[in-house]
This record gives sequence, structure tokens and C-alpha cells, in this order.
Amino acid sequence: MNAPLDIGRLSTRIRSSEPERAQALAGQLRQVAGPGLTRALDGAGERALARAGLPAEAMVAVRRLDLALRVSAAVDERQLAEGWAAAFEAALAGLLARTPAGDDDDASVVWFADAWAAEGRHLQRRAAGLPDAWWAQDLADAGSHLAAADTPDGLEALTILLRWLARDPPRAVTTIAALARSDARIATLLDADAARILTRRLLALFAGSANAQLPSAGRLVEGTPSLTSARQLEPALERLVELRTPLLAALGTTSGPSHAQAIAAPWLLAALFAGQPTLTRLPACEIEPALMRWLQRPSPPARTPADARSGQPAPSEAPPAPPASGPDTLAARHETHTGGLLLLLRPMARLKLLPAPEQLAQGLGDLALTALRRVLAPLPNAERAVAQERERPLLAVFAPECDWRERIATLPIHDAEAADALLDALIDAIPADIAFAPGAPRRIFGTAQPAFATASAQRLACLLLRPGVLTVSAWSAELAWPLASVDLALRRAGWDQDPGWLPWLGRSLSWRFGDTS
Repeated sequence: MNAPLDIGRLSTRIRSSEPERAQALAGQLRQVAGPGLTRALDGAGERALARAGLPAEAMVAVRRLDLALRVSAAVDERQLAEGWAAAFEAALAGLLARTPAGDDDDASVVWFADAWAAEGRHLQRRAAGLPDAWWAQDLADAGSHLAAADTPDGLEALTILLRWLARDPPRAVTTIAALARSDARIATLLDADAARILTRRLLALFAGSANAQLPSAGRLVEGTPSLTSARQLEPALERLVELRTPLLAALGTTSGPSHAQAIAAPWLLAALFAGQPTLTRLPACEIEPALMRWLQRPSPPARTPADARSGQPAPSEAPPAPPASGPDTLAARHETHTGGLLLLLRPMARLKLLPAPEQLAQGLGDLALTALRRVLAPLPNAERAVAQERERPLLAVFAPECDWRERIATLPIHDAEAADALLDALIDAIPADIAFAPGAPRRIFGTAQPAFATASAQRLACLLLRPGVLTVSAWSAELAWPLASVDLALRRAGWDQDPGWLPWLGRSLSWRFGDTS
């Protein structure tokens, strides 16, 4: 569980036909209610969640739980504590199994898939003008490392949003953007000063420290975006028009125009980084003034019913955001035969081979297609096309801003010369003594020995052709490989170290060697 088991009040009623026995048992219970019961309850919450089919990260609050425990005439305190813990575990598991997730905030028992879901629901209630739920202090403030427990500050919007960014930055921006899209009133939970703090934190985490020194004061950054940055930022910001309009409308009744723009800024910035992560390669000192200038422009006219009937999409229509949390955000699993493609990402950044910011989004797509086609070249045309289709989820992780909906085999490489040069530079860095993952060539090419055109193409194939299981969420990706896939040459060179969070990719990446089931 995310938070320790906390029993606010424990009361007992003893029924016995023998008054003396009842008094003795009451004394035993008083003794048990201390360290003995604590030890017996260790792990009971986790086991109850598992028995009820809930995720291990679930957050649970129960107003009242009634237990019935039959005690024999002769029982010691250890047996009494263990019996009490077993009854608690069974009763809680049964109650949770009958209770849907977050279905009724006023119910006597509520549970959420994880801390994100509980905190997000709390913010949604405040945005709707509802009082804090009875469970908010225990669930929405549980496990906070930024605010002391049991203090009102732990339930404030800024505290929670900063907590999210400290906990998991890529998931935080995805969740913040999803909240803003689901209910624009969420922005009213921040005042202008709090919004500026959040804006500074987003810029410092996603684009700031490597590019510019951000002022700590609340004043906006002055400056003019370069022509390169403007070319990227203008169309990206225009895709946020349909988020900007409701945000400013929700804020317009309580704030002046300048305050409304400052308050809307961090929500739009989160949506910007969540939707187009390669923009994090632009200087922070250029992103903020571009955002503020865009916010100061008059809002475009709303779409008319005639526009909607025409069937034409709005030119600035943003893609739908994933839900903040819950069952819909469960990660998807995909089998991949070329999982080693993701091993190129960390060395590419470490060797300073990343394409320029304005070319990064398409450059990643070109590189992925070039590498995939080189290593699958020995396959016959039809089998090669099928093999490429299998890697669609992997390509979407490697180059998240490219459109992978068409048949992979027909997608063009926009700058083949640049992609070839970048791939050749990466191949030169691959350890010379790398070997094929055990069984990989046979699994992909069958019994025929694959014939690669060059030694460098074969070395690339040794790296990329690594069958495994890819687990993907909106903010993370994990590749699981069989333990036999460990390659000492890659390990010595550090190529199989977890990349971690890559802001320009929008995800945290990790590898796992072992069970792939």
C-alpha cells in the first residue's frame, strides 16, 4: 500500500456467558492492541488488496469495519492477535471486492487505483466547488514528502502538483494536462503567484537548467524567441487553442486578463510538453515569452455549427489526452522482435548525436525506420512488411510525435541522408564484440542464415534484434528481455543501463532482464 495501515479508532464488544472470562479476555485485548496487534497486522493490508483483486498501489479508506471473532476458552495473546488480523484481512478483502473504484466519494468505503487517482479526485472536487471528502486528509495527503502529514497545506493544489512533478515528471505533465482538458475550472485552484511557481518548476524540469538561467522572481521572462524556436512553437501553441479558450473563460470571471494569462500558463505548458516532448530541447528563456505573447493574442472565433457539420476538423484541434488515472491508464503489453532499437536512445544523447531541436521529432522517426529496414532487409518483401508492422508500438515509443498509423512499409524517410549519417555514427559506437541475442536470428529469419550487406549492418542487427516484451503507458516504457539476452559487451560499455526519464521523449524508459511472461 502507498500509505501504512492506520486504524483511527478501535473498539470492541465482548460477549460471554462467564463474566470472569469476559474480563480476562478484555485484559488480553488491551495488551494485544499494542505492539502485538501491530506485528500481526503487518502485511494484512497488502494481502487484503490482493485477495480483492486490487492493485498493490491502491489507496483505501474505510469509515467502519465490523469484525466477528469467536475465541475459545483457552487462547494466548499471540493467537488472539493473529486471529484478529486474519478476521480483519478477510473482512476488508470482502468489502473491497464489492466496492467499485472511486464510485461514490461519500460512501463508507472508497478506494483508488493509486495516490495519483486519489489526489486527482480531490482536486476535481475542489475545482467543482465541493467540500473536501472525508477521506481527503488520509488519501490525498498520504505519503507526501513535500508537506508534513496532517497539515492543510498537503491538500492545496500547488502542493499536490509540485508533489507530482517530484514523484514522476512525465506522468505529472500528462496528468496535469488531462485534468485541464476534463474541467477548465481546475485552473482556478491556483492564484497568479502559485501559477508562476508551477510554471518555473515546469520550465526548470523540462527545458530550463540546460538552456538558460531562469529568474526566481515572479516576473515574466522578457525576450524574443529565435526564428528557429518560433517556427516550432507557433504551430505547437496553435494546437492548444481549444484548451486555452475554456481556461481563460473559467478564469476571466475572477481574475484580470494578465492574472488569467499567468494562471493559465502552467496548464498549457504541461499540455505542450505532454503532447510534443521534443519542444523540451528549446531554450526555456524562449518558451515562456512565446507562450505569454500567444496568450495575450485575441482568442479566435469559436467554431460554428456549420463548421462542425462540414466534417472538417478544426486546424488547431488538440489530440485527446489520456485520463488522469484509473483502469484506463493501465499499461499495454506488446511483443517486439527489435527491442534493441531503444538501446540507441541513451548513447545518442550521451554522444551528442541528437538532431537539432527543430529536426528532432522527424529525425527520430527517420532514424527508427532506417535502422528497422536495415536489420530486416534479409527477409522477403512480404515477411519484411509484416515484421515492420509488428514494431508499430516500439516505433511510437522511439519517435512519439510521428504519425505511425499508416502501413509502416510505405512510410517515407524524409531526410534519408541525415538518417543514414546518424545511424552510421551510432553503429561505429556499438561495441565491436557484441553478439546476437540467443535464438534471435532463428526466431526472426527462420532456419535460413540471414545475409547482411555489410559488417556494420550485421553489428546493428546484433544490437536491434532482441525479442522481448514492451510495456507502454502514456509516461513510461519498460522492455523485458530473457535473462539470456544479457550481453557482456553491452554491459561493459554501459549500453544496457536504464535511460530513465528522457524529457525529449516524454517517457521514462527502463529495461528488465528475467521473466518476460
